[in-house]
Amino acid sequence: MRILIVILHAQIQTMLISTRGIVLHRTKYAENSVIVNIFTREAGVQSFIVKGAYSKRSRSVMALLDNLSIVELNFDDNGKNIKYLREVSLHYSYSLVPFDMVRRTLLIFYNELIYKILREFQADTAFYDFVEKSIIDLDLPETVLTDVHLKFMVQLTHVMGIFPQANYTDYYKIFSIEESCFVHEYFDYPNFLSIDASAYLWQLMSGQPPKEFPPKIVRNELLFGLIQYFEQHNEQIRSIESVEILSQLLAQ
Repeated sequence: MRILIVILHAQIQTMLISTRGIVLHRTKYAENSVIVNIFTREAGVQSFIVKGAYSKRSRSVMALLDNLSIVELNFDDNGKNIKYLREVSLHYSYSLVPFDMVRRTLLIFYNELIYKILREFQADTAFYDFVEKSIIDLDLPETVLTDVHLKFMVQLTHVMGIFPQANYTDYYKIFSIEESCFVHEYFDYPNFLSIDASAYLWQLMSGQPPKEFPPKIVRNELLFGLIQYFEQHNEQIRSIESVEILSQLLAQ
Protein backbone atom coordinates (compact mmCIF):
# COMPACT_ATOMS: atom_id res chain seq x y z
CA MET A 1 0.00 0.00 0.00
CA ARG A 2 1.36 3.41 -0.94
CA ILE A 3 1.95 5.81 1.95
CA LEU A 4 1.68 9.53 1.28
CA ILE A 5 2.76 12.23 3.71
CA VAL A 6 2.22 15.92 2.96
CA ILE A 7 4.71 18.29 4.55
CA LEU A 8 3.63 21.91 4.87
CA HIS A 9 5.99 24.79 4.24
CA ALA A 10 5.84 28.47 3.49
CA GLN A 11 8.08 28.60 0.48
CA ILE A 12 7.11 30.30 -2.76
CA GLN A 13 6.73 27.64 -5.41
CA THR A 14 9.30 27.72 -8.19
CA MET A 15 9.94 24.60 -10.26
CA LEU A 16 8.34 21.47 -8.85
CA ILE A 17 10.51 18.35 -9.14
CA SER A 18 9.03 14.87 -8.79
CA THR A 19 11.56 12.07 -8.53
CA ARG A 20 12.66 8.96 -6.69
CA GLY A 21 15.36 9.23 -4.08
CA ILE A 22 17.57 7.23 -1.72
CA VAL A 23 17.97 8.59 1.81
CA LEU A 24 21.68 8.88 2.64
CA HIS A 25 21.95 10.63 5.99
CA ARG A 26 20.03 12.48 8.71
CA THR A 27 21.43 15.18 10.99
CA LYS A 28 19.73 16.92 13.88
CA TYR A 29 19.35 20.64 13.25
CA ALA A 30 18.42 23.26 15.84
CA GLU A 31 15.98 22.27 18.58
CA ASN A 32 13.41 20.16 16.77
CA SER A 33 14.43 19.87 13.12
CA VAL A 34 16.39 17.45 10.95
CA ILE A 35 18.45 17.88 7.77
CA VAL A 36 18.01 14.91 5.44
CA ASN A 37 20.41 14.22 2.56
CA ILE A 38 18.75 12.37 -0.30
CA PHE A 39 20.33 11.12 -3.53
CA THR A 40 17.62 11.91 -6.09
CA ARG A 41 17.39 10.41 -9.54
CA GLU A 42 16.63 13.68 -11.32
CA ALA A 43 18.52 16.26 -9.25
CA GLY A 44 21.51 14.52 -7.65
CA VAL A 45 22.18 14.86 -3.93
CA GLN A 46 19.80 17.30 -2.23
CA SER A 47 19.43 18.46 1.37
CA PHE A 48 16.00 18.95 2.94
CA ILE A 49 14.93 20.37 6.27
CA VAL A 50 12.12 18.69 8.18
CA LYS A 51 10.82 21.00 10.91
CA GLY A 52 9.16 19.55 13.97
CA ALA A 53 10.82 16.22 13.21
CA TYR A 54 10.42 14.93 16.76
CA SER A 55 6.76 15.80 17.16
CA LYS A 56 4.05 13.12 17.15
CA ARG A 57 2.75 14.46 13.85
CA SER A 58 6.10 13.90 12.13
CA ARG A 59 6.83 10.38 13.36
CA SER A 60 5.34 8.80 10.25
CA VAL A 61 7.40 11.16 8.09
CA MET A 62 10.65 10.30 9.85
CA ALA A 63 9.86 6.58 9.55
CA LEU A 64 10.01 7.04 5.78
CA LEU A 65 13.37 8.79 5.97
CA ASP A 66 15.57 6.06 7.44
CA ASN A 67 18.97 5.61 5.82
CA LEU A 68 18.73 3.94 2.39
CA SER A 69 14.95 4.17 2.30
CA ILE A 70 13.84 4.42 -1.32
CA VAL A 71 11.18 7.11 -1.61
CA GLU A 72 9.11 9.12 -4.04
CA LEU A 73 9.36 12.84 -3.35
CA ASN A 74 8.17 16.21 -4.59
CA PHE A 75 10.00 19.41 -3.81
CA ASP A 76 10.38 22.96 -5.07
CA ASP A 77 13.73 23.77 -6.64
CA ASN A 78 14.25 27.16 -5.06
CA GLY A 79 17.94 27.39 -5.88
CA LYS A 80 18.96 27.16 -2.22
CA ASN A 81 21.25 24.59 -0.63
CA ILE A 82 18.54 23.40 1.77
CA LYS A 83 15.04 22.82 0.46
CA TYR A 84 11.64 21.82 1.81
CA LEU A 85 9.91 18.58 0.93
CA ARG A 86 6.37 18.98 -0.31
CA GLU A 87 5.43 15.30 -0.45
CA VAL A 88 7.21 12.06 0.32
CA SER A 89 6.04 8.46 0.01
CA LEU A 90 7.62 5.04 0.22
CA HIS A 91 8.68 3.62 -3.15
CA TYR A 92 10.02 0.27 -1.95
CA SER A 93 9.40 -1.56 1.33
CA TYR A 94 12.15 -3.93 2.52
CA SER A 95 10.87 -7.40 3.38
CA LEU A 96 14.01 -9.39 4.31
CA VAL A 97 16.55 -6.74 5.36
CA PRO A 98 14.88 -5.78 8.67
CA PHE A 99 14.94 -9.39 9.88
CA ASP A 100 18.35 -10.55 8.65
CA MET A 101 21.53 -9.50 10.47
CA VAL A 102 23.79 -10.05 7.45
CA ARG A 103 21.53 -8.09 5.10
CA ARG A 104 21.19 -5.25 7.63
CA THR A 105 24.97 -5.06 8.05
CA LEU A 106 25.47 -5.06 4.29
CA LEU A 107 22.94 -2.24 4.01
CA ILE A 108 24.83 -0.22 6.65
CA PHE A 109 28.07 -0.81 4.74
CA TYR A 110 26.50 0.24 1.43
CA ASN A 111 25.05 3.31 3.14
CA GLU A 112 28.39 4.51 4.49
CA LEU A 113 30.24 3.90 1.23
CA ILE A 114 27.57 5.53 -0.95
CA TYR A 115 27.13 8.50 1.37
CA LYS A 116 30.83 9.31 1.40
CA ILE A 117 31.11 8.97 -2.36
CA LEU A 118 27.98 10.97 -3.20
CA ARG A 119 28.32 13.99 -0.90
CA GLU A 120 28.87 16.34 -3.82
CA PHE A 121 27.51 14.18 -6.60
CA GLN A 122 25.45 15.74 -9.37
CA ALA A 123 22.47 14.22 -11.16
CA ASP A 124 23.30 10.96 -12.93
CA THR A 125 20.35 8.69 -13.66
CA ALA A 126 22.55 5.72 -14.62
CA PHE A 127 24.45 5.99 -11.32
CA TYR A 128 21.19 6.32 -9.42
CA ASP A 129 19.65 3.29 -11.13
CA PHE A 130 22.72 1.20 -10.32
CA VAL A 131 22.64 2.16 -6.64
CA GLU A 132 18.89 1.60 -6.34
CA LYS A 133 19.07 -1.83 -7.99
CA SER A 134 22.02 -2.84 -5.79
CA ILE A 135 20.12 -1.90 -2.63
CA ILE A 136 16.98 -3.77 -3.69
CA ASP A 137 19.10 -6.81 -4.62
CA LEU A 138 20.08 -7.10 -0.93
CA ASP A 139 16.42 -7.69 -0.13
CA LEU A 140 15.85 -10.47 -2.67
CA PRO A 141 15.83 -14.08 -1.44
CA GLU A 142 17.81 -15.32 -4.46
CA THR A 143 20.74 -12.98 -3.81
CA VAL A 144 23.90 -14.81 -2.73
CA LEU A 145 25.23 -12.78 0.19
CA THR A 146 28.72 -14.33 0.29
CA ASP A 147 30.28 -11.92 -2.20
CA VAL A 148 27.46 -9.55 -3.20
CA HIS A 149 29.26 -6.64 -1.52
CA LEU A 150 32.46 -7.36 -3.45
CA LYS A 151 30.58 -7.46 -6.75
CA PHE A 152 28.88 -4.21 -5.78
CA MET A 153 32.19 -2.49 -5.08
CA VAL A 154 33.77 -3.65 -8.33
CA GLN A 155 30.72 -2.52 -10.33
CA LEU A 156 30.77 0.77 -8.42
CA THR A 157 34.31 1.49 -9.65
CA HIS A 158 32.95 1.09 -13.17
CA VAL A 159 30.07 3.55 -12.82
CA MET A 160 32.40 5.99 -11.04
CA GLY A 161 34.91 5.87 -13.88
CA ILE A 162 37.74 4.38 -11.79
CA PHE A 163 37.51 0.80 -13.04
CA PRO A 164 40.91 -0.95 -12.87
CA GLN A 165 42.82 -1.70 -16.05
CA ALA A 166 41.72 -5.07 -17.43
CA ASN A 167 45.22 -6.41 -18.16
CA TYR A 168 45.21 -9.62 -16.12
CA THR A 169 47.32 -12.44 -17.62
CA ASP A 170 49.41 -15.37 -16.40
CA TYR A 171 52.32 -12.89 -16.26
CA TYR A 172 50.52 -9.83 -14.93
CA LYS A 173 48.58 -11.48 -12.12
CA ILE A 174 49.24 -9.27 -9.08
CA PHE A 175 46.97 -6.26 -8.59
CA SER A 176 48.59 -2.95 -7.70
CA ILE A 177 46.07 -0.82 -5.78
CA GLU A 178 48.02 2.37 -6.35
CA GLU A 179 48.64 1.82 -10.08
CA SER A 180 45.11 0.46 -10.71
CA CYS A 181 46.36 -2.41 -12.85
CA PHE A 182 47.82 -5.90 -12.69
CA VAL A 183 51.60 -6.15 -12.48
CA HIS A 184 54.22 -8.90 -12.43
CA GLU A 185 56.09 -8.24 -9.18
CA TYR A 186 54.63 -8.45 -5.68
CA PHE A 187 56.07 -6.12 -3.07
CA ASP A 188 53.89 -5.82 0.02
CA TYR A 189 50.27 -5.69 1.12
CA PRO A 190 48.33 -3.36 1.44
CA ASN A 191 49.64 -1.75 -1.76
CA PHE A 192 49.38 -5.05 -3.62
CA LEU A 193 46.91 -7.90 -3.46
CA SER A 194 48.08 -11.47 -3.20
CA ILE A 195 47.92 -13.76 -6.23
CA ASP A 196 44.71 -15.38 -4.96
CA ALA A 197 42.97 -12.09 -4.14
CA SER A 198 44.09 -10.64 -7.49
CA ALA A 199 42.66 -13.64 -9.35
CA TYR A 200 39.39 -13.22 -7.46
CA LEU A 201 39.30 -9.52 -8.33
CA TRP A 202 39.81 -10.36 -11.99
CA GLN A 203 37.02 -12.92 -11.81
CA LEU A 204 34.64 -10.24 -10.49
CA MET A 205 35.86 -7.65 -13.00
CA SER A 206 35.26 -9.98 -15.93
CA GLY A 207 31.89 -11.17 -14.63
CA GLN A 208 32.89 -14.82 -14.48
CA PRO A 209 30.52 -16.93 -12.36
CA PRO A 210 32.48 -18.56 -9.52
CA LYS A 211 32.95 -22.32 -9.59
CA GLU A 212 33.46 -22.03 -5.85
CA PHE A 213 34.05 -19.15 -3.47
CA PRO A 214 37.62 -18.46 -2.34
CA PRO A 215 38.48 -18.97 1.34
CA LYS A 216 37.27 -16.32 3.80
CA ILE A 217 40.79 -14.97 4.23
CA VAL A 218 40.98 -14.21 0.49
CA ARG A 219 37.52 -12.61 0.41
CA ASN A 220 38.46 -10.45 3.40
CA GLU A 221 41.74 -9.43 1.79
CA LEU A 222 39.87 -8.30 -1.31
CA LEU A 223 37.29 -6.45 0.79
CA PHE A 224 39.94 -4.37 2.56
CA GLY A 225 41.91 -4.01 -0.68
CA LEU A 226 38.89 -2.54 -2.44
CA ILE A 227 38.29 -0.15 0.45
CA GLN A 228 41.87 1.03 0.12
CA TYR A 229 41.36 1.34 -3.63
CA PHE A 230 38.40 3.68 -3.09
CA GLU A 231 40.37 5.68 -0.52
CA GLN A 232 43.25 6.17 -2.96
CA HIS A 233 41.17 6.94 -6.04
CA ASN A 234 38.35 9.03 -4.54
CA GLU A 235 39.39 11.97 -2.38
CA GLN A 236 36.03 12.13 -0.57
CA ILE A 237 36.59 8.76 1.14
CA ARG A 238 38.89 8.81 4.16
CA SER A 239 37.79 5.65 5.97
CA ILE A 240 34.87 3.20 6.08
CA GLU A 241 34.21 2.29 9.71
CA SER A 242 31.54 -0.36 9.08
CA VAL A 243 33.92 -2.56 7.06
CA GLU A 244 35.33 -4.09 10.27
CA ILE A 245 31.90 -5.19 11.47
CA LEU A 246 31.07 -6.55 8.01
CA SER A 247 34.29 -8.56 7.75
CA GLN A 248 33.76 -10.07 11.19
CA LEU A 249 30.16 -11.00 10.47
CA LEU A 250 30.90 -12.60 7.10
CA ALA A 251 33.87 -14.49 8.55
CA GLN A 252 31.64 -16.42 10.93
